Formats: sequence, C-alpha cells, structure tokens
Amino acid sequence: MFFSMLLMILTLGNADGATVKDIRTAFAEGNISGNEYTNGYFGLPTGTRARLIDVQADAANWDDKYEIAVLADLLAANPSLRSPEQYVRSVRHEMEREGLETVRTESPKQISELTFVEAVLRDNAGNGGTHYRGVYSTFLNGYVLSLDVSAASPERLERVVRDSVKFKSGPNSGGTK
Repeated sequence: MFFSMLLMILTLGNADGATVKDIRTAFAEGNISGNEYTNGYFGLPTGTRARLIDVQADAANWDDKYEIAVLADLLAANPSLRSPEQYVRSVRHEMEREGLETVRTESPKQISELTFVEAVLRDNAGNGGTHYRGVYSTFLNGYVLSLDVSAASPERLERVVRDSVKFKSGPNSGGTK
C-alpha cells in the first residue's frame, strides 16, 4: 500500500484580513512526514487553482482502495460564487455531464470541526467496478478548500474522510475556520 493511511493535518494559519500568499509559498509550507501531510496556508495567484495533494491507497482488496485529493481555488477569481453549496452543485453538475450519477445532493458535513458541503456521485467505471466520488468544499482563508475522495462505497468515503482528514488551528489563525 502506498500509504496505509495518510492523515492530513491542515493547519489553519491565516488570520482574517491577512495578505494572500502565492502558490510557491503555499507549497513551501506543505510537508509530508511519515503518513502525515501538513500545510499551514493555501496560497494561489489570482485566477488559478491548485491540487495541493493527491494520494492513492494501493490496497490489494478493491474495497480498501481509495483516492483523496486536496484542492484550493481562489474565491476572488470567482466573484459570482456566493456559497460552498453553489460551488459543490456546479462541480456535481459537471460530473453528471461526464456520466456520473448523483447519489446524494448537497448537504452540510462536519469534518474535523469545520462545516463543509458534501455531494456523493456513483461512477460505473469502465474497468467493471463501480466507485463513488465524494466532493466536500468549504470557504477558508479566501479560498474554496475542497476534498475529492473516491472509494468503493459511500460508507468507505465516510470512513476515509473521518479517519484521514484533521484540521488544527495554527498560531496565526485567530480562530478562523
């Protein structure tokens, strides 16, 4: 298995009103130590997005396989975006156009004390197996922070998110969520 489990501890390190950092700084603040990924800030230049981390659990058993990605999209680059629900709905509709089927529409989801919006879709993969995609998004420090999780079942999606994603407040977070 590539990572038996990747515990993502995303330290919230930007105070309200702080200057937005560029992508080089954000990546410089990211660190992988053992099975733990930390990143104190999600900085992007205007008009861009970034895939901050992409992990695949390469288990022998199909039911134990999963993928998880952490993405950040600058809110200022999307001036008409009003809520995480709107963002997730847009992503879900795009995935439906690609052939995925909605299992669960937008609903609130607590992940490590932060409120995300979740949608779950089913992908009848060409390799003969069905897998599920969970999209989880929230607004954080001037960005849309999203998790894109794939697993063999909706229940496995829940376990991966519950067991693998943890948020901690950093010294400069000012309690920002």
